[in-house]
Amino acid sequence: MSPLLQHRKCYEVCSRLFVLITLAVFGQIVFGFSAKADSTSGNRLTYLDASEPFHVGLHFPKLTTPQWIDDPKVDAVVTLGIDDMAQSTRYEAFLRPILDRLKRIDGRAPVSIFSNAVNPQETRFQEWLKEGLSLEVHTLSHPCPILGRHDFASAEKTFHGSVNLLNHVPGNTPVAFRTPCCDSINSPSPRLFAELFAHTNSAGQFLRLDSSVLLLLTTNDPALPKTLTSDVDGRGRFSKYVPFQSFVTTVENYPYPWIIGKSCWEFACMAPSDWESQHSLGKTNPVLVVDWKAALDAVVLKQGVFNFVFHPHGWSQSTQFIEFIDHVVQQHGSRVKFLNFREAETQLTRHLGAGQALRASDGSDNGVRLVDLNNDGFLDVLIGNPQMQRTRLWIPTLRQWRDSVLPVRLVDRAIGPTSETGARFGVVHSDGRATLLIRSESTTGAWSFEDDRWVEQPQLLKGLELD
Repeated sequence: MSPLLQHRKCYEVCSRLFVLITLAVFGQIVFGFSAKADSTSGNRLTYLDASEPFHVGLHFPKLTTPQWIDDPKVDAVVTLGIDDMAQSTRYEAFLRPILDRLKRIDGRAPVSIFSNAVNPQETRFQEWLKEGLSLEVHTLSHPCPILGRHDFASAEKTFHGSVNLLNHVPGNTPVAFRTPCCDSINSPSPRLFAELFAHTNSAGQFLRLDSSVLLLLTTNDPALPKTLTSDVDGRGRFSKYVPFQSFVTTVENYPYPWIIGKSCWEFACMAPSDWESQHSLGKTNPVLVVDWKAALDAVVLKQGVFNFVFHPHGWSQSTQFIEFIDHVVQQHGSRVKFLNFREAETQLTRHLGAGQALRASDGSDNGVRLVDLNNDGFLDVLIGNPQMQRTRLWIPTLRQWRDSVLPVRLVDRAIGPTSETGARFGVVHSDGRATLLIRSESTTGAWSFEDDRWVEQPQLLKGLELD
């Protein structure tokens, strides 16, 4: 290692120790990895330094649909993600009635097809893309689970090879991934996101969004009527679809996008999938649609996202999706918008990130963070890179963003990919609002979020108590 790199590495380590020690002086913050702490805990921001994909839940700050979509009339989003495509003929037959029904809404057919080893030159793909579909990544060989063979090189090959293949479909740029069998086995894992998703392939290509974690709505959410979350016998409406007792790659009562490891938007799949339904109730059971409608009504109340995972394998029927779409239109009208995953990621970049994507153009960290700055239960946005240093505070009563300056960069670039500057976030105030500290080669400072802006706190650097 060169002396320069040794110096930079040492400085990075020392900077992080400075932040930890300074905050620990007051005994007001505990830096562990208990990311599910409540909103007043000093631990509530530790998720920012972890790659764990399951840290959200009922008490985690919300990222509602009005925060990231450009239409003020829209309260909820539905994505239709169908899995396992290797040949297109079966998919055209299954999807055609669904596509035609969607086009009756606004002329678009926003469906995402998670694809395996397809022929990128197939002419049908061009027809689909014109209609509004997107082709997304599902690995080349569909391993279940992707990391289950003690052969990481094979996992890299099937993941990164699929990213490359789908980029060779003319007019298609994949943005999303779904790990095979995510609705039936414990397939997604922290290592998947940290060591596969967060990297680029040999061509420099990468993805921006995942839909592999499973979402369960439960009776524990007081904001939802029990008629939506319970069956007539009082048991959980959606918990009956969990395929086995130790199925743990789930989150509960968080129907919103979130960020995993600074590089991945997660759009959790809604339970039940059609596989889970046929596993629990039998193929094409009419209860499936009843429960889909209840889940959709709950998502609209929560201003969230309903992400389908389904298949053309006889577990569900096209008519069941048309019945669901009819329910959306008749009960909620323009309050619900159908998007494919490419469109969803574009909306997040433009209207949440003010044009700044989660990952930079080379796939590295772009300095975009979601933090509940004022502890009001809604996520706010920080953008700190060489192009933009901005704080975006969400004002829920106005349904709009209030922008101000972010005093430091969160990532910077010397040579090659961006790297973190050493900025860290914690809670040192009794009201739970956020504090930012940094000690780097170029910047030393401390700020607390106060009255909708960052206020410098030099006394924090001296070890003096704030409040």
